[in-house]
Amino acid sequence: MKTALSAFMRQGFVRRALLVPAVLALTGAGLLAQIAIPATPKKFTKRVEGSGGASIGPGLAPSTPKPPPVVRTTMYYTLSDSRQWTSADGKPLLAKLIAFEEHVIETQGNQPPPVTAPPMPTNPTLVRDGKARLLSGNTPYEVPLERLSQPDRDFIEGIRAAVAAKNAQANTAPAEKK
Repeated sequence: MKTALSAFMRQGFVRRALLVPAVLALTGAGLLAQIAIPATPKKFTKRVEGSGGASIGPGLAPSTPKPPPVVRTTMYYTLSDSRQWTSADGKPLLAKLIAFEEHVIETQGNQPPPVTAPPMPTNPTLVRDGKARLLSGNTPYEVPLERLSQPDRDFIEGIRAAVAAKNAQANTAPAEKK
């Protein structure tokens, strides 16, 4: 038997058979348990002292206050009440006739705009470049006069004549007082 065993040992079978379990026992149980291999290489990084590792929390850092928003309020000078305007092709539009002049007020933050409206200009512009200005809802529209029906054009001319007569009367009244 010894001869058969020594023959196997010479061939290296026994040495390998005994060596493999011994190596596995040492590496598997003892040595590999002490080595920590991170799942990702960036998992373990060094932190330099004072690099922001500690958080001071919200509200503790000084912050600059934001300036209040600017609110623009636009006031339009209306020259008629809301009425049904009709285009030349028969489409209706509910709107007010407004002057081309407007008054813009800018306020800071939550301040309300002034309640008093500025006075109407003495000579408001009703027609500019062949267009009238209509206010539908809160949106002004410039409509060419040729796109309006004839009764609407006559209405605008009537208001224009009334404004011109009022201005002529205001200009002659101070001359009579002298």
